[in-house]
Amino acid sequence: MNRFLNSFKRIDPRVLITHMIITLAYPAAKALTSETNRLQVFTDTLTIIAMVLLIGGIIYSLVLKGDFDISGFVMKRGMGYNDMNNYGKYKRSLNENRAGSFNYPLFLAVVYLIVSAVIAYTVL
Repeated sequence: MNRFLNSFKRIDPRVLITHMIITLAYPAAKALTSETNRLQVFTDTLTIIAMVLLIGGIIYSLVLKGDFDISGFVMKRGMGYNDMNNYGKYKRSLNENRAGSFNYPLFLAVVYLIVSAVIAYTVL
C-alpha cells in the first residue's frame, strides 16, 4: 500500500494538466457542437476516451514493469546497435529511466470513468 501511495508523489502537475487538456478537448468540442443532449454527448465521449486510455494505461503498465525488456533488447541488438552486448547493463539503464515514471493514462482513465459515472447517475 505504501508503494502505491508513493507512486502519487511522482505526479508532475504540469504533465498531468497537459494530458487532461489534450484528452478533454475532444469530448468538450463534441459536446459544444452538439445541438441536443450536450451533457449526454459529453459523458459518452468521455467514456470512450477513458476506455482508450485504459487500454493504453494497461499496456504502459506492462512496459513500466519490464515485461517487454527482453524483446526490446533482442530487437535493438538485431538492428545492429553497438552498445547492445550486455543485457544486465541494458536492464539497469531501463530501470533507472523508469524510476520516476507515473502511469498517467491509467490514472486519467479511472478518473474519467468515475466522473462519467457520477454525471450519468446524478444528471441523466
